[in-house]
Amino acid sequence: MTGLDKGSAGSGEPRPEPGAGPFFPGPAARRGPVPPPRGPLAAPTSAVSSGANVLPMTLQGTPGDITTAVDGRITIENGVIGKIAALAALEVGGVAALVPRPGTPGPGAQGPDAERARAGVRVDFDEHADEVALDVAIAVEYGTVIKDVARLVKANVARVAGLMLGMRIAAVNVSVEDVRMPGDQAATRA
Repeated sequence: MTGLDKGSAGSGEPRPEPGAGPFFPGPAARRGPVPPPRGPLAAPTSAVSSGANVLPMTLQGTPGDITTAVDGRITIENGVIGKIAALAALEVGGVAALVPRPGTPGPGAQGPDAERARAGVRVDFDEHADEVALDVAIAVEYGTVIKDVARLVKANVARVAGLMLGMRIAAVNVSVEDVRMPGDQAATRA
């Protein structure tokens, strides 16, 4: 076994623990890990992380630097909510497609509400309670257990929509409107 295989730096020196900082084998390593740079050229530590709760650090501050509330309003359109619900429903195995809900506007109807209704998702947003109720109409693949697919669609739509919107999902109503053969592209477009 070589020194590298035994967890040493090759010169007989032990390697530091992971995450202890940069390590350079040789005489300079005896001085310990190099501290992170300080000053105006140092990158903020939160800028490296990702996620919805990370603020952009263009001025090299930290999220704790914001001490005053900012006036304004955040609006999420029903079309965005509907699209999130539709994509979450289509992620579930056994869902062949979303289908238009019964009594929806015909192909000649225009506007975002008509388009969402044709896409198989109806959004009922209560802005006073900050909650959403969703109606999703699906077609399942032949050979699947319909109740299981519908239950998974209900759970996945509630989970994904709740996480992405940051609000309470009051209800997800799933209606199975059609059964289709797996991979039947002509029926999926109908």
